[in-house]
Amino acid sequence: MSSTDERDVNPIQEIINLVENVSGLKTFGFLRNFQKVETNIVIYNSEQCRVKVVWGGWDPSAGNSISIYYGRLHAPDENIKMIWNEEECHCWHRFEHVIHFLNGVSPVEAAKLDYSTPITSNYFIDEVRNKFHRRQPEWLMHMHMDVWKHYGANFFELFDLRRPDLWERYRKFLKEMYDVQGRIPFIKPPMDKVC
Repeated sequence: MSSTDERDVNPIQEIINLVENVSGLKTFGFLRNFQKVETNIVIYNSEQCRVKVVWGGWDPSAGNSISIYYGRLHAPDENIKMIWNEEECHCWHRFEHVIHFLNGVSPVEAAKLDYSTPITSNYFIDEVRNKFHRRQPEWLMHMHMDVWKHYGANFFELFDLRRPDLWERYRKFLKEMYDVQGRIPFIKPPMDKVC
């Protein structure tokens, strides 16, 4: 039995190690741009977009955890919403709806699939989950790495401020998807208000 306590880690150093020594994010032109110990956030920027890794902390049943979000270059470091074109919008995003959009899935089908994607479904089978038992940060990073390998630069291009045409098509896709799926009234602004 190991005498190392999994709670006894430096969250910022764990994120940096995972991103810079495991993920291969640098091959897509990402460099560390921001880190804040108080909020356990590390952000990487490329010419196209931003990737934010947030330390979620420790849970007795699952161990340490992280979350990974994507933003356009105007996304603020610590806020999840901003005012863009005089409208409040969400500026940090999960990847599931992006995958549906890039796969050409219809908004109706995307509403049915919700957060389920073919490229990530293997990560939810017992064999794979057991392989990463109590190692959620590695599990999630490997899932995102598979997405990056599959889509390459096309994945990051969606967030590129220099491609407003592509972003507007994605916004339209999200609006149509949430028109089908419905919106949660207490989430303000609605989840299809993205920038």
